[in-house]
Amino acid sequence: MAYARERQERYIKTKKGKEAINRSRKKEQALLRSTLEGRITLRYRKIKCEWGKGVADWWFKQEPMCPVCGPNILYHKAPTRKKGRSNLAELVIDHDHKYTRKDYRNNSNLLPRGLLCQRHNLALGMVKESVKELRRMIAYKEKNT
Repeated sequence: MAYARERQERYIKTKKGKEAINRSRKKEQALLRSTLEGRITLRYRKIKCEWGKGVADWWFKQEPMCPVCGPNILYHKAPTRKKGRSNLAELVIDHDHKYTRKDYRNNSNLLPRGLLCQRHNLALGMVKESVKELRRMIAYKEKNT
């Protein structure tokens, strides 16, 4: 039994073995991408890798809704990635920019603000999260409507 394991470990280190593992991983990911549960699993893994387990668990429990769009529009936590499809309907993690992803990984008590759709997250980033700037934009819009 030990001989077979050693042999397998040697095979994995060869070029042919690495290619076989890559084919296997691609096949697994393709199967996971084909279902909503699989896409959520892949997204959870990615968030866990980038943000840490605390944020990934928090993300998993969140409702798939943008608070700016309101409850009338529900989003998928892990939408399909088809060619030509915009990712504006995707939910992203909105976090305080005074903290880095590393801070979130290292501190399990630190959690993001919430989930926003890509469109509103980009808009918030464009105004540099400034409430004064947002108020000026609202005043401009009300004046010119």
